[in-house]
Amino acid sequence: MRLFILVFFLRFCVLTPAYDAYPLWLASVMCEVWFALSWILDQFPKWFPITRETYFNCLSMRFEREGEPNLLASVDVYVSIMDPLKEPSIIAANTVLSILAVDYPVDKVVSMLLFDALSETSKFARRWVPFCKKYSIEPRAPEFYFSQKIDYLKDNVQPTFVKERRAMKVGHKDRTKRMESLSLGTVLVIIQEWFRFDYDSNPLARSGRALDVEGKELPRLVYISREKRLGYNHHKKVGAMNALVRVSTVLSNAPFMLNLDCDHYINNSKAIREAMCFLMDPR
Repeated sequence: MRLFILVFFLRFCVLTPAYDAYPLWLASVMCEVWFALSWILDQFPKWFPITRETYFNCLSMRFEREGEPNLLASVDVYVSIMDPLKEPSIIAANTVLSILAVDYPVDKVVSMLLFDALSETSKFARRWVPFCKKYSIEPRAPEFYFSQKIDYLKDNVQPTFVKERRAMKVGHKDRTKRMESLSLGTVLVIIQEWFRFDYDSNPLARSGRALDVEGKELPRLVYISREKRLGYNHHKKVGAMNALVRVSTVLSNAPFMLNLDCDHYINNSKAIREAMCFLMDPR
C-alpha cells in the first residue's frame, strides 16, 4: 500500500512542474526520488529477514576440544557505581553474582567493579555459583530469581533442591540486611585498608583462585577503587571506564570487553557463549 502511494506521489511531482521556478522544482523532484529509493532499499531486509541461530555444540567442537587447551576468548566484564546513594550496592551485587555464575570457563571471565560491600558478595558467591550450575537456575541474579512468581519445582525434581533453595534464600536475605546496614564510616574504613599495596591486596601477586563450597574455581573478581578529589573533574562513568580498561590491560588483556550498568544483570547464563558464536566465527 505504501509503495503504491509513493508511486502516485512521484507521478504527481513529475507531471506538475513549476515552470516559474524550474531549477528549484527539478532539485526537489531529484531529492524525492532519492528519498524514495533509500526507503525502498531500507525495506528489503524487512521483506526478506535473515534469522541467525547459535549452536553451542559447534562452538565447543571448535574451541573446547577434549584433551586440548580451551581456545575460547577471554572476556572482561565491567560494573561500576558512581553514587552509592542513587545506585545501591545491593543492586550491583546481584549483577556481579549473575556474572560470576555465567556458563563460561572460569579462567576466561574477569569481573572488574567499582563499588562497595564487595566482601559480602564474594562470600555469598561461593555458595550461589555452584547452586546455579547444579540446578541450571535462570536468571542467576538472586534478587530477581527469588522474586519470580513461578513454580520452581516444575523442572527440578531432585530431592535436595527444595532444601538448598530454602537455605540459599535465607542466606540471600541475611546478606541483603547486612549490606543495607553498612554505615558510611564502615565502608570508608574498609576502603582505607585497601589503599595498602602488599602481597594480599595485589591481585597480580596471587597465584591461586577463589574456590566455591564444592572446591571448584570461581571467575576472578577484581575490586578497583578510584581516587576522587574535590575540585578535580573525575569524568564520572567515562573516567571509571578508563580506569577499568587500564587495569584490564595489565591484569588480563582480554580481547573482548562487556560494560554493564549496576542494574543490568545477565538474565541468560549462556549469553557470553551466544556472543562468541558470532564474534569468533571465522566467516
